[in-house]
Amino acid sequence: MSSTTPHHDAEDPPQLQFKDGKLMATFNPRQLNVIWGRDPRYWKMPEKNSSGPAELLQVCWLEVSGSVPIRSSAPSGTKFKITFQVSFKSDAFGWNNCPVYVMAKFGKKGKYTWTKISLRTDNSQPTNILPPDGLEIVTKDATTPNVNDTIYFGLYEVWSGKWKGGLELHNAKVEQINNTQ
Repeated sequence: MSSTTPHHDAEDPPQLQFKDGKLMATFNPRQLNVIWGRDPRYWKMPEKNSSGPAELLQVCWLEVSGSVPIRSSAPSGTKFKITFQVSFKSDAFGWNNCPVYVMAKFGKKGKYTWTKISLRTDNSQPTNILPPDGLEIVTKDATTPNVNDTIYFGLYEVWSGKWKGGLELHNAKVEQINNTQ
């Protein structure tokens, strides 16, 4: 059944897995929710099973989001960082003086943690935004009744109303921060 929505809904998002001694989930562009992502006037999404980036052609509303359940895999107080890997095409536009926000929260009713960043359009190679630390989020006590055990995160620029394009979205990552860091 084909969808009539202009938005791309996440396809088969990854689960947290242990890798190199820590929990981690890496999302390719098709595993993220992309507002206007199904409309070819605004985004060029990679083909299924492709490792290529999603290309932002033009939007005035940038919203890319994802979520990952943590269930019992992470004890209370575990820290995670959220990063997005992006690059810019040579004809990128609309990013000057246009703050972008990375936001995350634990649980559907949680309070967002966020940071404002300025993207540099001279990054033609894939670059993690917020390197090296990313946006940190800490799990809450899972024994509290009605606690949602999911991390929600996103990359947003929805307030300026400026048209922007030329961004390539390679992936997003939710990664446990070792307590020794």
